[in-house]
Amino acid sequence: MSWTIKGNGTGEDLLYSQAGTPSLDLRFAATKSLNDYVSGNNLITFTRASSGTYTDSAGVLQAAANNVPRFDHDPLTGESLGLLIEEERTNLLLNSGTLSTQSVTVTAVAHTLSFTGTGTITLTGTSTAGPLVGTGTGESNRVSLTFTPTAGSLTLTVSGTITHAQLEIGAFRTSYIATTGAAATRSADVASITGSAFSGWYRQDEGTVFVDAKNYPHPVTGEALVPLAFSDNTYNNRITLAGSTGNNQFNFDVVSAGSFQRTILGNFVSSGLKASGGYKSTGSAGSLDGAATVTSNTPNIPSVIGQLDIGQAHDGNNVLNGCISRLTYWPVRLSNEVLQRITQP
Repeated sequence: MSWTIKGNGTGEDLLYSQAGTPSLDLRFAATKSLNDYVSGNNLITFTRASSGTYTDSAGVLQAAANNVPRFDHDPLTGESLGLLIEEERTNLLLNSGTLSTQSVTVTAVAHTLSFTGTGTITLTGTSTAGPLVGTGTGESNRVSLTFTPTAGSLTLTVSGTITHAQLEIGAFRTSYIATTGAAATRSADVASITGSAFSGWYRQDEGTVFVDAKNYPHPVTGEALVPLAFSDNTYNNRITLAGSTGNNQFNFDVVSAGSFQRTILGNFVSSGLKASGGYKSTGSAGSLDGAATVTSNTPNIPSVIGQLDIGQAHDGNNVLNGCISRLTYWPVRLSNEVLQRITQP
């Protein structure tokens, strides 16, 4: 197999001019679809067992039906952010579209309250955090408050106009979940490529992957954020680009039969990252946000990889809770120079 260079080196063709034509190119932000740019086909199996919301290019909140992917946008600038992947969450508030004063039974774990509007929510009972004061209408003005109550009844007293309100268990807010007379749950987004849709472009003995991603501010210490994971559906054989929230460290991991080799690429920020990782038995390497390439000795490359999970690990854990703008794969271990060049901001 040979690899060719095409494109003029600008815009969406920049990676091609630097690294050659890939075997997989998922341009989620640019195309707002699941289709692979190289083959023109949708290779991804996507599920979400509920509806979900996202922000369109005009900053307006929209709803996507069950099993329909969401392509999110920056509510202030309208920038296309790519495929939104989130964990399951439940909105504990009732009639969240236009909130009124109510009490909610809570447990002694982190909760996050958020809303849009110009009103105020004052907390009493199991927590006196806040108050949370609105700054305006629309998703660009969504405000949030993370707190840990004691177990029991939490009263939320509403003054002024509160719209699209949400109270969820978790240390950061996620996309809005609409409710009426009962709490409602948004199921997890699950996106993967398996079987013949995977084997047609993946190479076992060497390869390179690139990802451009953003995640929500995610202060859960010790939890991983996984933009992508190649695996055999276990943790014993895998190749991942992932961040650790305990120290904001971003890593390129190659694991074969449980033998673990980690390449620490540097620190990342939730506002966005570009990372690359190339693997081969003669040595693996990666780069983060244009920083100098970091190399590792990886004599054992897993030869049983059979799937790609996007925005999480194979078992649904370590969810990105953010957007994948682009994910690209070359069936060759690119040079260290190119690995650095393609991640430059």
